Amino acid sequence: MSDLASHKAGLQGIDKEKVNQVIYEASKNSAFYLNEARKDEALNHKTEQLLKKYEALRRQDLSTFNNKVDNLVQAIERKRDLSRTIVHIDMDAYYASVEERDNPSLRGKPMAVGSNSMLSTSNYEARRYGVRSAMPGFIAKKLCPELIIVPCNFDKYHAVAKQIREVFARYDPNYTPMSLDEAYLDITEYLETTDKTPDEIVEQIRKEIHEETKLTASAGIAANMLLSKICSDFNKPNGQYRLPNNINDIMRFIRPLPVRKIPGIGRVTERILKAIDISTCGAILDNSVYLYRMFSSISFNFFIRAALGIGSTTVKSEYKRKSMSISRTFCNLSQPNELFAKLRELVDYLAADLAKEYLHGKTIALTFKSVSFKVTTRERSLKRYIYTADDLYHFGKQVSSI
Repeated sequence: MSDLASHKAGLQGIDKEKVNQVIYEASKNSAFYLNEARKDEALNHKTEQLLKKYEALRRQDLSTFNNKVDNLVQAIERKRDLSRTIVHIDMDAYYASVEERDNPSLRGKPMAVGSNSMLSTSNYEARRYGVRSAMPGFIAKKLCPELIIVPCNFDKYHAVAKQIREVFARYDPNYTPMSLDEAYLDITEYLETTDKTPDEIVEQIRKEIHEETKLTASAGIAANMLLSKICSDFNKPNGQYRLPNNINDIMRFIRPLPVRKIPGIGRVTERILKAIDISTCGAILDNSVYLYRMFSSISFNFFIRAALGIGSTTVKSEYKRKSMSISRTFCNLSQPNELFAKLRELVDYLAADLAKEYLHGKTIALTFKSVSFKVTTRERSLKRYIYTADDLYHFGKQVSSI
């Protein structure tokens, strides 16, 4: 079953067994529980099949593949770039921190942002109880009865994000925003204009964010985007961590790192890897021949790049976007007028985002999750490009088939 994601900032040291028991008792026989059980059954089947393949490979002589795998690993290693200084900045419990800033009475109390159906985030006081994002609010209340749940206010979060991004632009005009609360900056060129160290520059960025928004941010500084994101989680909240651009330091850092710390490796992949005795990045490299034989070339390359600490160094604000989307978690809705009102709200936001980037599209898709947690996606290709809220709403209603 889905359990506590204890790798997340603020959740370390939690009594995981106790929290998981509360989650089970609070959710058993619910739609949430039944959906998780279905996913767990599918994962168990996939893991069993992979384990059989692994056991069969262990009985085989794989020495003929060693040279090929070594050459592939060396080819990936040759692509390592240590010339850039990349920063990943992540706002601390962003939505919750904005709400605490605007309502000081919430400070020091366990609180979360979202609804009884689903939480978007929680503050660090709530995380001590095991309350986390993407957790149903009714379960969070079982973990922490005194939890205060505040509804989302996306207009406010967008406005504050604009202030934060103005700070980013001073240091890297081509910064890459990943969401409202995180971004990558390449400060390599900026460093050439100052005598300050990377640590001092990032400290300055975080200070300016706090002065202008009264919010704190954590940061990671490293040679690429992968490593900087991992590093940004090391001294949360309100801290920073720098990994030197040195291959020996990088390998000492990355080898003992749990695989779950790698962006892109979630609960499912972690469990699959653990089934074949791989729980750290070092174990990925030590078992590279097995991974080569068991997974696709795309997955193999992803695992090896991650285990070597090799990531992208291309931070840019402009790229060819193939799609744009918006999603929200809200309380259970069933009446068509309620659903269409929510659709109208979403397309207004989406139209504004499209206008900012001068984009339009010819395919519209709707994805929604039922109370039984079943996910359904419907889409339609149109005869003309659209971008206005009215058009998005009109065709969105048609696609929904409510």
